[in-house]
Parts: sequence; structure tokens; C-alpha cells
Amino acid sequence: MNRQEPKKQEAAVGSECRAEFIFYARNQTGKLRSVEVLGDYACDFRRPDWAHRWSDWNFGQNPYLNLFLCAKHAREFGLM
Repeated sequence: MNRQEPKKQEAAVGSECRAEFIFYARNQTGKLRSVEVLGDYACDFRRPDWAHRWSDWNFGQNPYLNLFLCAKHAREFGLM
């Protein structure tokens, strides 16, 4: 039984997506910019306040909000 527990823990860690790109806040021109993440950050999609963050970022309500997303979630939201 003890051998199965580490495998479950490894699967849980591996299934958590990590940010690969930073999508900067949209400016007045609506130009979308992103850069690759050089550090180790969690994907914002996994945050409990994701819906609010996405709404604020997508509608430009917070000019200082940048999104940290993995490639999979960036594609799902049409950013890549």
C-alpha cells in the first residue's frame, strides 16, 4: 500500500498546470502581448478567483492585471 501513495502524490503534482506565458493587461489599442515565463508559477486558471480575474482582464477593467497561463488554457481562451 505504501508504494501506491507516492504514485498518487506524483500524479497530483504532475496534473497541476504551470504558467508558461504571461499575458499583459490589454492597452487602449487592444493589442495582445505575451512573453514566456522564466520562473515557476502556477497557472491562474487554477486560482479560486479565476472567473473574476478573467473578466477583469478580458474587459480591461484592471490595467495592472497580467494573466499567468499554461499553453493549454491560453489556447482554450483564444489567446494563442
